[in-house]
Amino acid sequence: MSSDIIQPARVHPVAAEGRASEDLLVLSLRDAEVRAADGRTLLRAVSLDVLAGQRIVVTGPSGSGKSLLLSTLMGRWPVGLRFTGERATSADRIGFVPQRGLDAFHPLIPLARQLRLVTGATPGRIVQVLESVGLDDPGLHRRRPTELSGGQAQRASVALAALTNAPLILADEPTSALDHESRDQTLRLLEEIVGPQQTLVVATHDTAVARALGARHLVVSDGVVTELFSRAERDSGAR
Repeated sequence: MSSDIIQPARVHPVAAEGRASEDLLVLSLRDAEVRAADGRTLLRAVSLDVLAGQRIVVTGPSGSGKSLLLSTLMGRWPVGLRFTGERATSADRIGFVPQRGLDAFHPLIPLARQLRLVTGATPGRIVQVLESVGLDDPGLHRRRPTELSGGQAQRASVALAALTNAPLILADEPTSALDHESRDQTLRLLEEIVGPQQTLVVATHDTAVARALGARHLVVSDGVVTELFSRAERDSGAR
């Protein structure tokens, strides 16, 4: 997502008083709608709470509004779209892993230098995180993003999200451009590098990704966001 096609949202802080730390509310949507210039409703979420430490998978067919939901969670939308409703968050930073890792970077600035400029992390911390995502060759750190393979660029984008230390990390189809081996490696990296107090939201059409990551499952269909509960969860709620 390039900065020339997105606009920031007004952010309303979420009060955390009275909540246990494990139930800390990171972000909420109430009566949220995103409309096109002609008035069509493209996305609707009546009520959505995202809590600290949750792992959430968002599924739905292509064009259903998955990416638009992530944009709404991030508080940024393509120019020409109008958001109404309430978006409240306690997150001061949001990390983002795009579908193509290369889209997270300036194509010509060497990788390690770019990570330092964007995140302010120390060189030692950058090396540590790059090594943790499997980019342990110092030669790769000096390469421009365009000189990396697709899998390497995707791992670098996971490192970028981790270096932000953001309480909320969003990933938009992060494995769709990868082969199965690279996909599984990226999933393992996301699971390992996102801390237990950080929240991870992954939009995907891949059922293997949904099974691997999704403790909580949101479905977007024709722009409407609903939650898919297991039979056990439904039975528990009924009691």
